[in-house]
Amino acid sequence: MKFQKFTIFQSKPVNGQEGEEVEILFNLDHIISIKPIRISSGDKLLNGFWIRTTNGKKYRASKIPDDLLNVIGEKYQGQVNIVAEFDEQPFQ
Repeated sequence: MKFQKFTIFQSKPVNGQEGEEVEILFNLDHIISIKPIRISSGDKLLNGFWIRTTNGKKYRASKIPDDLLNVIGEKYQGQVNIVAEFDEQPFQ
């Protein structure tokens, strides 16, 4: 078994609050896929990952181990820089 530490968002936020981030150990042998996604958290947008495991559960992760990040690409982790001028541009 190969365990690695991931930082995930709590699956069900309590009382309408934002989900908090928690650290969890995953057995890498039980991960089916890791997909880059965008996660909205409060007033910011984060690059994150959608993790699927062999038991069918899915997790939203904000951080994954460095050895996996090197394979996927470092550009997919961290906060997304949003330029305000784009919101005011007309749709073309």
